[in-house]
Amino acid sequence: ENLDPLQTFAVAAVLRLPRRRVEGALQATMSLLSQCLGTGEDVALVLRDIGVLLVEKRKVQMRFYHDFLEAVSGKENLEKGVFKIQELLDMVVPQGVPVAALTSFGSVIVFPEFKREMVQAPLPR
Repeated sequence: ENLDPLQTFAVAAVLRLPRRRVEGALQATMSLLSQCLGTGEDVALVLRDIGVLLVEKRKVQMRFYHDFLEAVSGKENLEKGVFKIQELLDMVVPQGVPVAALTSFGSVIVFPEFKREMVQAPLPR
């Protein structure tokens, strides 16, 4: 569980934060995530400006924010590719969508704050 000092230094430099703070946040997040997964708890790891990693009943899914995919691939490529393939379209969500709308479980880990939150699951339709 040791972190690579060069990688944490690079992350700290990009974020303009002290390296120790970055290391502490990463260690705490990994520890909490490991604990939840070790007990079989379902979790959602919210990666700001990127998307949400969902782990539910040992199934892992990534839902990407539309804005992130557009920034990475360009609007034209996004429209050509993702919006024509249903399986890919299911992976795209609008930024700010409530995590409860994406899942049926209630334990959520928000990265980078690494705080644990309980969310109200959506009502069955």
